[in-house]
Amino acid sequence: MKITFRGVRGSIPVPGSLTRLWGGNTSCISIEGAGEDLIILDAGTGIRTIGTRLMDEKKYKNIHIFITHAHWDHIQGLPFFEPLYSSNFTIHFYSAIRKDFHCRDIISKVMKPPYFPYTIDDWKAVVHFHDIIPGTDVQIPGCRISSAKLNHPWDATAFRITAADKSCVYVTDTAPFDHMILSWDFVGRAPDLTSMPLTDEAPDLARMKSDLVNLCRNSDMVIYDTMFLDSDYNRNPHWGHSTPSHAIEICKEANVNQLVLFHHSPDRSDEALDIIKKDFAAYPDLKVFVARELLTLDLNKEGK
Repeated sequence: MKITFRGVRGSIPVPGSLTRLWGGNTSCISIEGAGEDLIILDAGTGIRTIGTRLMDEKKYKNIHIFITHAHWDHIQGLPFFEPLYSSNFTIHFYSAIRKDFHCRDIISKVMKPPYFPYTIDDWKAVVHFHDIIPGTDVQIPGCRISSAKLNHPWDATAFRITAADKSCVYVTDTAPFDHMILSWDFVGRAPDLTSMPLTDEAPDLARMKSDLVNLCRNSDMVIYDTMFLDSDYNRNPHWGHSTPSHAIEICKEANVNQLVLFHHSPDRSDEALDIIKKDFAAYPDLKVFVARELLTLDLNKEGK
């Protein structure tokens, strides 16, 4: 199973001299060797380069795109994914049902005027939309995808990809499970963390964390939303993102010994990410990678 990072940023693309080494595209990962087809996780701006490669190489005809949630940084590359405009491809979209919003609704709302000149009716690929329920599995040729609900505004979904004896878990976007549940009610101001969690939310937070730990348990690698450092999180706990310490806690509870820090803040420069890489280079009992654009990790070589 080969995992390639096509976009590693959160919130907004940040091209330029300060992000040249680590990359400025938003969230997108491709997975090869997990079954017969190509798997793509999220469709931020990093998905464009995958599309270009697919058009040139003609290696895959069947593509499975799993969308964690519909915030812009996870879907904004979709209109520029070239295989959608080619009859040579069959493309499957998967996303959790959110109230009355189905997978097709989420995708079609990105693809229409005045936001973009084309609609999904202009696509030439054979396209299928799949609604999923977090906690259930999806089976594709040679591969199983499991899921769990995350703690993020308007909900997000974690995915575990399992093929043969290898597995990786993609966990973004999520706040930790210590203070409050972030779901449908927008929290516009940072709460007082000293008075949280609220009594009635504590059991649900514990259950959500347990579900995620079980999803990650004994996996070969976990890719985790670490947009914040501790000081960032304390200022903005209501944004729905985590820190490396939160990710490490989950990995330890789940018996995971390889972690990838992902969904970097758009304010995090190459220099800042270099420092983070150095700080976690020798973390005890856990091999920590920092996601870099176009980095490929081969689970057959990385081992456990």
